[in-house]
Amino acid sequence: MTETNIITGVCEKHVNCTAVAIEPLGVVHFAHSARAKHLSITVKQDQSIRVAIPKGVTRATAEKFLRSKIPWIKNSLEKIQKLQMQNKPQYDIRNIDRGKAKAYLTMRINQLANKYGFDFNKLFIRNQKTRWGSCSSRDNISLNMKLVFLPVELQDYVILHELVHTRHKNHGKKFWKAMDKLVGDAKGLRKQMRQYRLK
Repeated sequence: MTETNIITGVCEKHVNCTAVAIEPLGVVHFAHSARAKHLSITVKQDQSIRVAIPKGVTRATAEKFLRSKIPWIKNSLEKIQKLQMQNKPQYDIRNIDRGKAKAYLTMRINQLANKYGFDFNKLFIRNQKTRWGSCSSRDNISLNMKLVFLPVELQDYVILHELVHTRHKNHGKKFWKAMDKLVGDAKGLRKQMRQYRLK
């Protein structure tokens, strides 16, 4: 069964745009455009999805069009992810490139926040000795640059962990339920994290 959940009324400046959570794609931006002559879908490099809706076409029609293109969209997303992983910089743990680590982690948190409809305030990339990540009461997120040495699924686990904290400030049942919805077995991934110790 598909799921539709309107996230916000406006998602782009100067555009009548609605952000909608659609399974299994995540957040999709439906933008009414006077310049658009036909329905079109754009999958961007940051993995955001935008549907341009011409005058006289309803969002319901646009959503039906989007759903008919889900296989193509998922294939496009997979190609982008594959290309990004191929271009992911390789790091020497003894001489980490802070600039590249910051660029990569900034890109990834923005991708995941956009995909799942999260908002955060500021992002800090630090060389921490005791934490992989943290989220403040003001939704400022800190990520450890050493995350780039972890397997991709664990990188995403840590990043999503902090993004979920923008909605649930503790590790209660609602927090773990939200994490399980995003990553599957969240506590199983937490156990895997124990294999990687910060130095």
